[in-house]
Amino acid sequence: MQVKSLSFKGYVPVKFYAKNPLNGKYSRVIKHENLRKCQGYIVRNLNGTAKKNKNEDFVDFYSQHDKDYEEYPFVMSMYDEGKYQEPVIYMITGRDADKAKELAKPVGIAKGESMEHLGNTKSFEAKYAARSYFNNIRYFLNKCCNRLKNENNKDLTLRVFFEPEYTKKTKELKGFKYVACDMTAEDSLQAV
Repeated sequence: MQVKSLSFKGYVPVKFYAKNPLNGKYSRVIKHENLRKCQGYIVRNLNGTAKKNKNEDFVDFYSQHDKDYEEYPFVMSMYDEGKYQEPVIYMITGRDADKAKELAKPVGIAKGESMEHLGNTKSFEAKYAARSYFNNIRYFLNKCCNRLKNENNKDLTLRVFFEPEYTKKTKELKGFKYVACDMTAEDSLQAV
């Protein structure tokens, strides 16, 4: 019988929340472009590539829960549209992130060749490589990686809270400012 180590895990789903300026309550971020902004924030911080406002508290918090990351501080994120039209971001850490990076290489190659020959990245080969990547990475997460769990062996989800920032003149959304995060058991998630 194979026994998995409870301290070394490879991935955790991430949910983002933004504060509504009208009522002060937090709501799930689900719009694609806003998810990407939030996703970029945590990846830049965890990989140490944040040029300004690096958040050491966030990095310390994450490393307390993910021993794989603590030993090998590298993350890769995966954006998944989700089965039920609800997008999910996965943070893949440690050595498993290296494997995920390898799985993504054919997509970059196909897009580069498409750009070179067609002037865009929308060739059949590039689309096929992207589709194959998502199938391969989903299989990898489900069959080869271990999901981050708490001491009671419950699946964990990282929740990250932001406040939206708007431009002064046009009042358009320009980004999100980090507020807090927590690591919660999936069965104890509640509305915020």
